Amino acid sequence: MHTHDPNKQVSFIQQALSQNRKPIAFLIGAGCPLAVRVEREKGGIRENQPLIWDVAGLTKIIDTRLGGSDKASPSTWNRLIEIVTDDGGDPNNIEHILSKIRILKAVAGKGKVRDMDATELDELDTGVCGIISEEVDRSLPNKETPYHNLAIWARSIRREYPVHLFTTNYDLLMEQALEESSAPYFDGFVGSRNAFFDLGAVEDERLLPARWARLWKIHGSLNWRLVDNRSVVRSDAKADNHSYLIYPSHLKYDQSRKMPYLAMLDRLKAFLLEPSAVMFVCGYSFADEHINDVICRSLDANPTAHMFAFLYGGLDEGKYDLARNCALNTPNLSMLAFDKAIIGRNAGDWKAEDIEGLSLPPGILQKVGTDVSLTLGDFSSFGKLLRDLSGTEEKPHGA
Repeated sequence: MHTHDPNKQVSFIQQALSQNRKPIAFLIGAGCPLAVRVEREKGGIRENQPLIWDVAGLTKIIDTRLGGSDKASPSTWNRLIEIVTDDGGDPNNIEHILSKIRILKAVAGKGKVRDMDATELDELDTGVCGIISEEVDRSLPNKETPYHNLAIWARSIRREYPVHLFTTNYDLLMEQALEESSAPYFDGFVGSRNAFFDLGAVEDERLLPARWARLWKIHGSLNWRLVDNRSVVRSDAKADNHSYLIYPSHLKYDQSRKMPYLAMLDRLKAFLLEPSAVMFVCGYSFADEHINDVICRSLDANPTAHMFAFLYGGLDEGKYDLARNCALNTPNLSMLAFDKAIIGRNAGDWKAEDIEGLSLPPGILQKVGTDVSLTLGDFSSFGKLLRDLSGTEEKPHGA
């Protein structure tokens, strides 16, 4: 049985994050907003809850809103959930469910498929996206969040290469943190009133200043709109000729709808093919096989690149089956969970005689008896590490 030294891995991570001459990127997944807690009232009781729920939590909310108790006349949502379940899909994953809706809608045409027509499937699609947009339309409660720590770290030193921020989330939390931290960024859109997606600017992003972070929203965004089924804009306005543009599925849409999605995936691939590129992953469980394919193929093609994926909880949890498969087949993908790690394709427990050798914020590296725990899979812990590296006091953003 292999064992891994957490001191050695954290030292590698600290060194990589302290570089200003390496291409560095982050992949922020749905688990990251769970690290920001807020108090909400529920049934007259104030509860401490995540700012935004993860995929499973979001699915429960949609089920409550769209489901019905009338078994004699089930709602469109309930009928769709039955189809997903019968087909062996995951009824607790709204991204898989929305994919199913769009697959059936594409097949239905002017007729019916599985006793559902395109109109009711389209209405269900719109209803689901509307609820998603409502639920992720949240603001960070203060400037002490992990998102702010990441934003301040990104602009803390002059860099030879821009920091790339990839996210599968639809929320605007990263945008808020960047702006409140005076960290300039480019997200593929140009303009102010109805900023338009500019593929040419995305492909030529190397010409932009290195101090501008690049923000790539792989699954779309709360404030992306498809106008008249033709052009994609970034706008807070919602008009009748606008539709939500979020991508929890991998269907090939018409050109205007699929272009931002494909361009974002291309940025992910391009970054991982950069010589000596380093990417840090937090809050992503590797449940998206399409993104996994881009990651693993790119890392295979570029042995000089390395990815550190931080997992929340134990490595052997069932939700990480796909993650483990990726790491066990990809030498330059290190997967670091609380209790174990897969490094160089070898799975093993954390083991260290001494955890005091590194200067770390409290709680990141812990030892109880002989059990060692590394908690970088908690976005709060990772944010503390970034804050520690960039300094507790903010540095002038022009520095």
